[in-house]
Amino acid sequence: MLPISEIPVCLREFAAQFRKVFNHPAQQAHFEELLIGLIASENRTLAGIQQKLLSDTDYDSLYHFMANSPWAHDELRKQRLEWISKNLPTDQNSPRVIAIDSTLVHHSGDQIHGVFWYWDYVNHHFCLGQKIVVSTFVSSARTVPLGMELYYRGFLPEQKLYLEETKPAPDAVAEVWDEYNALVKKYEENKEEHKTQLDLAGDLVDECERNKIPKDAYVLDGGFLDIELMDKIEGYGQAWICRLAKNRLVQLPSGRFDTAEAFAKSLSTEDFKPIEVETRLGVKRTYWVFAKNVKIKFWKKLRMVISYDNPELEGEPKYFLSNKLNWVQAQKILQLYMLRDPIEHLFRDEKQELGLEDCQQRKKQAVLKFWELSFVAHTFLEMGLKVDYPEGMPVPKNETIGQKTRFMEMKLLQSFTNLIKALVLEKQDPEELLTIITRKRLNRLAC
Repeated sequence: MLPISEIPVCLREFAAQFRKVFNHPAQQAHFEELLIGLIASENRTLAGIQQKLLSDTDYDSLYHFMANSPWAHDELRKQRLEWISKNLPTDQNSPRVIAIDSTLVHHSGDQIHGVFWYWDYVNHHFCLGQKIVVSTFVSSARTVPLGMELYYRGFLPEQKLYLEETKPAPDAVAEVWDEYNALVKKYEENKEEHKTQLDLAGDLVDECERNKIPKDAYVLDGGFLDIELMDKIEGYGQAWICRLAKNRLVQLPSGRFDTAEAFAKSLSTEDFKPIEVETRLGVKRTYWVFAKNVKIKFWKKLRMVISYDNPELEGEPKYFLSNKLNWVQAQKILQLYMLRDPIEHLFRDEKQELGLEDCQQRKKQAVLKFWELSFVAHTFLEMGLKVDYPEGMPVPKNETIGQKTRFMEMKLLQSFTNLIKALVLEKQDPEELLTIITRKRLNRLAC
């Protein structure tokens, strides 16, 4: 476990751009300490990060900074998005999208804010976790997290069932009916105030448009294909591309409606044409596609693309939908949607490398602050990191978040080595330094 003897200069310069979010030098210092801790610590909880610090920062100070200190995570997020908007490249020839998706942040305890039981579609079992909806800027060169909203289970079906089962008899006394009607009123208020994942996705769209994040289209998973959400995106004059469920009803040439799957099966092999698209890594792939403007039942005419990954048209095809009826070339729709692929890598990096699943805080503000710090650290590594390897050292690739965190670990090793060297040259006993490190390792909440 490599100690943090000082904050690397490149991180300190980046963090200084958010100084006006904080109203005290100690807050700025803790901000920098937690950023480097999220990047370089194996244990990314507050206690784990505090153990790595050679400064006199104690655990209570870090906890106060997260739970009670008067700085706002939404102000930090606002400043970060403004910085991203100003520093994204303006090359319009490079495709870029904003992907909106959700992920499950796993936890083992139910006392953490926002934790509920959810079905894990990856591991196929119920688990404790927080569900978040995330917006992400994706281009061929970078993947940058933008906004995040925590979804709260509304328990509305359970509440409605309870009201149905406990409804008093018509001849019940007035007091019983008053109590029941109060519960009904509360249920109606909950239903009005509760935000679905689609509502949260709409809030993220509003945020991206306020900050003028450049994009060619919004790309979304099929679970977000919602008329109101798509209308909101179109209201900003933006394009969208979304996966289409195979059971969605589309209008056939005959005029009747049937599933997209039935539509695909009615086509012949000659209806599908090969197109070539490129992954973010430059790998070329060929798909056999059919594209047509079709009317979606209870909606309107949209551009549908049906895609196979083999010329024999074997297996299940993928279905896509877009509001851009004039994008005649299906290649553009697939090329832009393919930029959504790195989202799973972003979630993995956030959870494994930057502490998204390591927040153990019970207060709402502490949880949201922790996640925003994780997004700031990710933004730094993706856009703000200045690589300066020692002269004569072969420069490795710094393409992934993991590789960039290793570079930051090298900077910490350099600073720690320089500290020991300075102690030796000044003829000071380095034993005291080793004692501090050992004491923090043995006492997880060491002061």
